[in-house]
Amino acid sequence: MDPGSQALQRAPLLSERPADGVLLRAEYFQGQIDFRAFCAAYPHHRVLSTNPLVLEPEAGTWVYLARFGAAVFWGASPEVTASVLQDLARLPGTGARAEAARDELRVHLGAEADRVGFSEVWLRELTLDKLKIVSLALAQSVALDAVEAEVSQALARFGPVVTALREEGRLVPGQKDLLRTVGFAMAVRAAVLDTLTLFDDPPETWESEALAHLDGALFDQFDLEERLSAVNQKVAYLQDAGATVLDVLAHRKDQRLEWIIIVLILVEVVLFVWKEFPLK
Repeated sequence: MDPGSQALQRAPLLSERPADGVLLRAEYFQGQIDFRAFCAAYPHHRVLSTNPLVLEPEAGTWVYLARFGAAVFWGASPEVTASVLQDLARLPGTGARAEAARDELRVHLGAEADRVGFSEVWLRELTLDKLKIVSLALAQSVALDAVEAEVSQALARFGPVVTALREEGRLVPGQKDLLRTVGFAMAVRAAVLDTLTLFDDPPETWESEALAHLDGALFDQFDLEERLSAVNQKVAYLQDAGATVLDVLAHRKDQRLEWIIIVLILVEVVLFVWKEFPLK
């Protein structure tokens, strides 16, 4: 990064601090955001950063877009928020907005030192680097909200299958419904793994110990490590459960084929006996 870019990243974005702080609102879309396509489709937004994409739709208002589908609004009016959300909804590949995956955070400026509390963050000043760090943590949190909801739905669909195996020793419902359940679990697993691979440390923390400390405090406050671990365990269970169901279905199919073969052999034997020793 050249000195000019570093100065832009570290220059204060706000010259005056609001008395009640800046309210952040995070939303999540069930698909990845194509930064280049967004900028090409909506060139009227002022761009402060291209990766991640940080916009300034109007003075004192910022929008942080994460490639994995999250949007974080800083001090945005309802009109600006609705406009950007509509732009994202029209963008190909972004997917539907997850209504249950949203969160808010309030950032206070002018603190003696940067610190993180419950649903609040205190910063000495707001720079583009700090905006990215805070936004990423909130974006990861809402993305995990959506992932957790999808995983819970997949687990709920497997519940009756596991119960039937335990209590009755057989698979219910029918094979087609079971395959749909396995397919749904596999799709959820693929989406989860695709999302979680984007949860890397922000590059800004590599060059600043203060930013690394802020990122770590936010990571702990949102319980991201524990939630990631829980999601990974549930996804692993879904993988094992799906494999078990497929194995049982394959075994049941093999048994059916064996019975078909046995019946065919018996038919051939009967026909042979009938031909060789016809009834008189």
